[in-house]
Amino acid sequence: MATVTAGNLPFNFDVRTAQWILDGFISFASASQFSVSSDRFTSNFIGSFTYNGKGFPTGGTVSRFIETYDGRTSIDINNIDVPMANFIQWAATDNTAAFKDFILGGADSLTGSSWNDLLRAYAGADSMVGGAGDDTLDGGAGADIVNGGDGNDYILGGADANYLRGDLGNDSIVGGANFDDINGNQGDDTLRGGDGFDWVVGGQANDMLFGENGGDIVYSNLGNDTQFGGDGEDWVRGGQGDDSLDGGAGNDLMWGDRGDDTVAGGTGADTFHAFVGGGLDRITDFNYAEGDRLILDFAPTYSLRQEGADTVVDLGGTDRVVLVNVSLANLPVGWIALG
Repeated sequence: MATVTAGNLPFNFDVRTAQWILDGFISFASASQFSVSSDRFTSNFIGSFTYNGKGFPTGGTVSRFIETYDGRTSIDINNIDVPMANFIQWAATDNTAAFKDFILGGADSLTGSSWNDLLRAYAGADSMVGGAGDDTLDGGAGADIVNGGDGNDYILGGADANYLRGDLGNDSIVGGANFDDINGNQGDDTLRGGDGFDWVVGGQANDMLFGENGGDIVYSNLGNDTQFGGDGEDWVRGGQGDDSLDGGAGNDLMWGDRGDDTVAGGTGADTFHAFVGGGLDRITDFNYAEGDRLILDFAPTYSLRQEGADTVVDLGGTDRVVLVNVSLANLPVGWIALG
């Protein structure tokens, strides 16, 4: 398992090639370290090495790689076991894909700097922390744990089941093809579940939440949020705040929860839930013929009335459910029930 730590400089995985790391002149050579320098960069290989008569390494094993710029560490890759011959071959053929896949193909740990980093984890069940700065974090294949840290981060879960957290800042998180547990935490976040069954939770502030494909749980939590269930049979909950909810395609379960919410089930037979203390919920597309129903949870009493073109379900106080452009007289028995 490689341990990758960005140093005192911003680091970008995509600009580092296999040829890059051995491009330059030999600046240091010993049995335990081999260094190549070019301009202000130095690639330091730590391990055990053998050399030919010209001082070029012919064998040995690299257990650690440290890149520096003007003496400051830009990246430190530790806990690796790579034949030096592999590095030489990768550099000679500029086989960057093999270089990165070999080193970062296991269950690795990656930590960003306080700058704006681009880190990729590749295959394996990896752990990634962006740190400070506006980072781009790509978990790649494998079941990954990714935390953006401070800053406005862009997080890609990749394939397999992932645990993705935005932490501080206004983050954008995209899940992959399988189950993703996504939470924006603080900041105004944009969260996308991707394919598969996902948990998409907004955390604090005003978020944009998309369940996308699959049967998802989409929960805004705090703030005034905008939520889309997408395709599939979703659970969409507004949490606290004045939220806008859209179930999308499929037979969805919809809760405005607390606050004054605007709720649309989308296509399919949707079930809308309301309760005492939930505030004002406006359901904009209630259609009994399509299978839509209203369930009142923890509401022992209620009254019904027509207000203009709308049906109003009064739960007492300021708690109401408004069925927009629905005639109470045209609603058959069974459209409303106690939960």
